[in-house]
Amino acid sequence: MDAHNNVSFSSFGHFAKASAYSVGQNILQVCCSISKGIKNTLLSGGVLFLLFSSSMLSAADKGILLGELYDNAQLEEQLGWVLSSMTIDQKEYTLPPEVVNTVNQVVKVRYSADLFKSSMEATLDEALSVGELLKLLDWYNSALGQKILRLEMEANDPRNTLRMQAYIEDKLSIELPRTSRIRLIEELMETLDAVELGTELAASASVGAKRILHEVMPIKDGRPLRPPEILKAREKPVIRKGMNDHMRYVYLYTYRSLPDNEIRAYLDFARSTAMQNFQRGQIQAIARIL
Repeated sequence: MDAHNNVSFSSFGHFAKASAYSVGQNILQVCCSISKGIKNTLLSGGVLFLLFSSSMLSAADKGILLGELYDNAQLEEQLGWVLSSMTIDQKEYTLPPEVVNTVNQVVKVRYSADLFKSSMEATLDEALSVGELLKLLDWYNSALGQKILRLEMEANDPRNTLRMQAYIEDKLSIELPRTSRIRLIEELMETLDAVELGTELAASASVGAKRILHEVMPIKDGRPLRPPEILKAREKPVIRKGMNDHMRYVYLYTYRSLPDNEIRAYLDFARSTAMQNFQRGQIQAIARIL
């Protein structure tokens, strides 16, 4: 697409210059100043038209790349986590059944696949350049990128929660030797800012769940619900305390089967601005809809 734009710009530029020169020669016999004015108008008009067309093409191309990234990175799978975290389990809360049913129905309707995709693509459009999108697509189209994605999808699947918890309690809750594998995984966790982003996501889910519950079952004390950012700021310190251990266990579980060289390759890519912006963009997109 870039090469095609360059050819079009060059061809249009030569045409504009030739036309302006021809008109200028004819009018020169009457008034040289008019010739310059027409020439400048034709040239500037052509440049503005080309710049406008180029920006429109870039926006369309970026939209296609965003859609491809959404599919290749299987971002819609994260919607399962959103629905799971926002759905109330009657066994865990002493709430009237009608309240639980209403809240869960609101969650199902509010967090649709269409809303999730539009929020994710709009946020990633802000967060990522076209060059970064291309790097991410190369990664997720690679054998290692697909392998790691499968491991992450398995670990994040709500149906795998009990299996992962049992593994953590059996294998990871004891003090582990400081092997190169563990050090690399801990470095990966730090590079991807897992603790802070995990805290942001958990706080957003908690506040979002309380907001829906307040809509269904308002507290009759006359006080309005505080703004989400204030509520999140109050919850984050408590959530952050346990987040480091939690994320460490999750990372050790998720990447336990990867050899050191593949972890290093992932770590190298994780340091890139493309992956850094992608990680933050995903969390921001989910937080916006919660």
